[in-house]
Amino acid sequence: MLPICRALIADDEPLLRRHLHALLSDLWPELQIVAVASDGEEAWDLAIEHTPDVAFLDIRMPGMDGMELARKFRQLDNPPLVIFTTAFDQHAVEAFENEAIDYLLKPIEESRLEKAISRLQVRLQARQNGQPDTEMQKLQQMLTRLLPGMATGLSATSAVNVHTEDAVGAGESQRLKWIKASFRDALFMLDVNDVDFFQAEDKYTTVSSKEQEYLIRTSITTLEQQLDPEVFWRIHRGVIVRVAQISKVERDFAGHMSVTLKNSQVLPVSRAFQNLFRQM
Repeated sequence: MLPICRALIADDEPLLRRHLHALLSDLWPELQIVAVASDGEEAWDLAIEHTPDVAFLDIRMPGMDGMELARKFRQLDNPPLVIFTTAFDQHAVEAFENEAIDYLLKPIEESRLEKAISRLQVRLQARQNGQPDTEMQKLQQMLTRLLPGMATGLSATSAVNVHTEDAVGAGESQRLKWIKASFRDALFMLDVNDVDFFQAEDKYTTVSSKEQEYLIRTSITTLEQQLDPEVFWRIHRGVIVRVAQISKVERDFAGHMSVTLKNSQVLPVSRAFQNLFRQM
């Protein structure tokens, strides 16, 4: 019988806190989520108060980040088992150096969280029975397998969230066809032809499709490489737009350029990309 488990969630983004909370409630109904924090300092105070068995920690938070918080947990008599959640895969090595049970890329997928929960349950059962920790050795072996792929420059980010048709070789056969994106507590499959524009945010990329906004963790640069350049133009360091959606292009008295889409959305055009509209 699995022990009763108490959990803490720490993430500075309310949408993603709710998303993880909902997934955990569905996949692990017996889990008691005893505390939810919006930053590291609050999470530390709540950990002292509630003594959770498990902590789901965002890595990048204001003030004390997730890595620092995990190290601080070691001061506790019974530190919680830690699973890191983040939009960036380059922190994997440091995460496991901090004895993380697992490492989840956001937006978190249900199937991936299920595997993390299974690892947690094994560790909790072993801890209850006083057994040696063999699961960490397995995770370290997994990390060793992960590192060569990370070194190639093709991140797990793009592998998980953007997909091309199965084909060998370059060119049109490798163009992006559909995207897996999140909205609230659900994942959606978006046809790339329905996307109006992509816009980089602090930790994510927003996908605007049919006047609805979704989140992916793929960078603008990666998207630019996979999108058809005849269909999508990068008009700003953080913006890619579907050309067919552009209604008009304007330049103000100071030389700043912008495009207006057919849905009346206005997007900036940086000077580096104004040559795309050189007829103006």
